[in-house]
Amino acid sequence: MKKIVLLLTMMLLATPAFAAGKYASVDVDKILNGYSKTQSLNANFQKQEADIRVYMLDAQKKVVSAKTDAERKTLEDKYGKELQTKMEAIQKAKLEALKGLEVDVKAAIQSVGKSGNYDLIMPSTAAFYGATDISDQVIKVLNSKK
Repeated sequence: MKKIVLLLTMMLLATPAFAAGKYASVDVDKILNGYSKTQSLNANFQKQEADIRVYMLDAQKKVVSAKTDAERKTLEDKYGKELQTKMEAIQKAKLEALKGLEVDVKAAIQSVGKSGNYDLIMPSTAAFYGATDISDQVIKVLNSKK
């Protein structure tokens, strides 16, 4: 019985040592919104999407102005394929951009984590009470890299 009490006492005394780590949280949405590269990528993609909308309007006008059904069908097929190719290219570019942003953000979080000697960094949605928010520091690191 004494051994069990002694073991429980030692476990209770050791528990605060494990809980005394230094924890941080990051708000990923805030980081992405504050990162200048994200803003420039968004502006670039919005311009490309606007260009596609203009292309679609021009294509519709040409299809409507076709003189025969065969010509209309040919134009619909042509513009449909071109539009699909353009949309796939934008989707591929967005995916590559997101991968690049993910790499940048992870590296910045790791950098801030190492410099702050944090034991654990987690998203703010899952953070412990009392975790230090390092989102602003991560944004500074990201925006300082040009």
